Amino acid sequence: MPAAENYLVSCWNCLGEFDAQAAVWCSDDPKNPTKLCPFCFRCFCDANARYKQEFWKHAPERLVDEVQTLAKSKDRLGDILIRMKKLTTPQLLDVLVEQKRTGRRLGELLVERGMVKPEDITSALSTLGVNPLVDSQGVAYASSPVWDQSGPDAIIQYVLSLAARKEASDVQIEPKDDHVAVRYRIDGFFYRVDPIPKRFQAALTKKLFETFRLDPGREGRPQTNRTVGRFGENEYDLVCQTLPTPLGTSATIKLVNRATFIKDFTSLGMELEDRVRLMEELRENFGLVLVTSPVFHGAITTSYSIMSFLVHSQRDVLSLESPIYWPMDGARQVEVESGLKGMQMEQTLRSVIAVRPDVVMLSAIPDHATTQLATQLATSLLLVATHPAASAVLGLMSLVEQGVPTRLLGSTLAAVTGQRLVRIICRICCQPAEPPAPQTLAAHGISPEEAASLRFFKGKGCPSCNTVGYRGRRAVFEVLPGTPEVRHAIEEGLPAPEIEAVGVLGGMKTLRERCLDLVRGGVTTFDEFARLRL
Repeated sequence: MPAAENYLVSCWNCLGEFDAQAAVWCSDDPKNPTKLCPFCFRCFCDANARYKQEFWKHAPERLVDEVQTLAKSKDRLGDILIRMKKLTTPQLLDVLVEQKRTGRRLGELLVERGMVKPEDITSALSTLGVNPLVDSQGVAYASSPVWDQSGPDAIIQYVLSLAARKEASDVQIEPKDDHVAVRYRIDGFFYRVDPIPKRFQAALTKKLFETFRLDPGREGRPQTNRTVGRFGENEYDLVCQTLPTPLGTSATIKLVNRATFIKDFTSLGMELEDRVRLMEELRENFGLVLVTSPVFHGAITTSYSIMSFLVHSQRDVLSLESPIYWPMDGARQVEVESGLKGMQMEQTLRSVIAVRPDVVMLSAIPDHATTQLATQLATSLLLVATHPAASAVLGLMSLVEQGVPTRLLGSTLAAVTGQRLVRIICRICCQPAEPPAPQTLAAHGISPEEAASLRFFKGKGCPSCNTVGYRGRRAVFEVLPGTPEVRHAIEEGLPAPEIEAVGVLGGMKTLRERCLDLVRGGVTTFDEFARLRL
């Protein structure tokens, strides 16, 4: 059969052009692999959907046949061996073609060809129990024996105890056509386990409603409630939210470790100069402190740490939250009803301000009216508000866009924090890494001079980090101070980049600088920096 013509594509990462026909298959996801760029050695598993769609839309028939051969293989042995790094995707593809032709067992063909040893086969097969095996993003567990041998009580206990052991923040249980899917959010990424058989769905839903004291008569409406559970040596707050779907009730369970949820500023990852700057403003009697981050990047945790600091400073704290994630002794917490959140946040704030607290904390400033009222109150008391934004200065500018007069905002501003969560390289398997291609660095705004000052590290992958090379996350902070220069820039209506530049001249280090420092110090990888688009 004659060789297919070249299939030239541009790498989504470094933009280099290469022949995808001749390129090597990656091994990130054995069932759905992508091609490795020969210049930056990145596959396009992390590329956006449009890139993948265009790649496969124009891909030659040979590539499509190969990826379909891998996707249709029902033999899990090959997937496990790839995840154990005993086999590569191209090797598996070659043997699958022979297996299809001869009908022989995959393990026999692999050993016969000398690709793996018999003990590798034995080790891989042993992971079909409840021991960990690596899936496309990290570690999952072959949970089928638990599902097959247990009832609803034991299944829920297993799902939650596994989440606690793996330090997951959330568990998602979602009905599908022929099974019930279970996914864990760990360090911001989802991991899946073997699906629960469909026959357990009704009993499992009933047990979830009993465990979290939800109303079975309102199964067709969203519900939220909490309970407490102990797994191992730790106690957890468990918050369950159910949603009706055409296939049944889905549930998301958030796990909050009571021993570690409240952190001081050092434990959060805030650098010394930022801690000092923030604590100075929190000791003042009035002013606006804005806590910003993109959604799911830790602003809620930071706001509770600030609340803890204020309570321990003997301040009278009134906190309006929707919902209350954590009850805190010493603070007066009011849960604002969901629904017409903006209107109710403003109304609740107006109704409770008569108690004259030292500090008011808002879990959100969702609309113009709440924003205006909060900024006005900041002229006479300390007001701390959480607000979604990509950076500190953009969080500040969003208040201007909501109609807050720049003169009022400039006169009340105390500080704005911005943050992102980055994954930490596993300390057990951390090792030096090859630097990215110059064109990749340039695409991320890194000059040759700056690149020369950087060092690059990665995690090789080990049992301690579930073979993904990362273990845990930490926050990266920037603190825009309310200095006279910054306030003047706000009052003058300067654009966001110029206000940030004024803050930098006053000693502020940006998220970008902080994250590159972590790359340089071997705390995180350049891939994490690139993923955050700083």
